[in-house]
Amino acid sequence: MLRNATFFLLAAALVLPATAQEHDNSAYLGAVSMDFSQASEKLNSLADAIPEDHFDWSPAEGIRSVVEVLNHVSDANFGIAAMLGHESDYEASATDTKEGAMARLVASQAHVKDLLDSMAEADLSGTVEIFGMTMNHYGVLGIISGHTHEHLGQMIAYARSNGIAPPWSGG
Repeated sequence: MLRNATFFLLAAALVLPATAQEHDNSAYLGAVSMDFSQASEKLNSLADAIPEDHFDWSPAEGIRSVVEVLNHVSDANFGIAAMLGHESDYEASATDTKEGAMARLVASQAHVKDLLDSMAEADLSGTVEIFGMTMNHYGVLGIISGHTHEHLGQMIAYARSNGIAPPWSGG
């Protein structure tokens, strides 16, 4: 009997913390925030390393140029945050200058960081209509971070095609 009770208590001690952690999503918010910040910092440093006279460069006709990619990322950051109820009062529209595109990009990233910092665990269970489907806020946050990574990769390819090494790569 004592052996069974010991086994039961040991099993409960192992299982209860795991079930409690299933519902603690604060680590997820922190991870998304950190991932978004790191990708954003790299995107910003890479865009800053690209000379302004390359901002109109595109790999082919009909493909976004450097400045168009940065404007697209900014639009997505502001737009997706707004879908989650986090509106922005930033009024600058898309631009074709390096200075304008960089300022807008940084403002959009700060807006997303503000969203992430203001979200509570309970907010993650909400749903929103996005891209023709209903998605929970977990998924939407994944899109925000993933989208930044996607276009960071695109910008790395653009930079390398123009002989520019990402600043963090060492060459």
